[in-house]
Amino acid sequence: MHEFSLADDIVKVASEEARNAGIGRLEKIILRVGDLSGVSIEALEFAFGFLREENEITKEAELEMERVPGKGRCTSCGREVELEHLFLYCPHCETPTVEITQGREFLIVSLEGEESTDSDSDSDSDSDSEPRA
Repeated sequence: MHEFSLADDIVKVASEEARNAGIGRLEKIILRVGDLSGVSIEALEFAFGFLREENEITKEAELEMERVPGKGRCTSCGREVELEHLFLYCPHCETPTVEITQGREFLIVSLEGEESTDSDSDSDSDSDSEPRA
């Protein structure tokens, strides 16, 4: 189950970005996840719920996901097609020549949280509470 590794990376990257932005506690981590990314949303949510507890910055963070539907373009007939799976046959001309144009995304879109009030913060920047990662 690679979702534990992905969740671990989310916690690490979000914590580092939050520290750099002067955020002491994250409230929300927003991800963009493509339907063709191969990520099990349920497994990712479970893993994140477990791993966030191990980090003071992410301990109370909520994981919000923006789903991106799968889409592609047939290189034979040129039509745009919706893709629910990695079954890449064009439904119009029935050739196996569909290129994926969207749906494989997996990235942190934004972080929301409270600025750090600790004197041990390494960041001197005046950052808003929604840094982009």
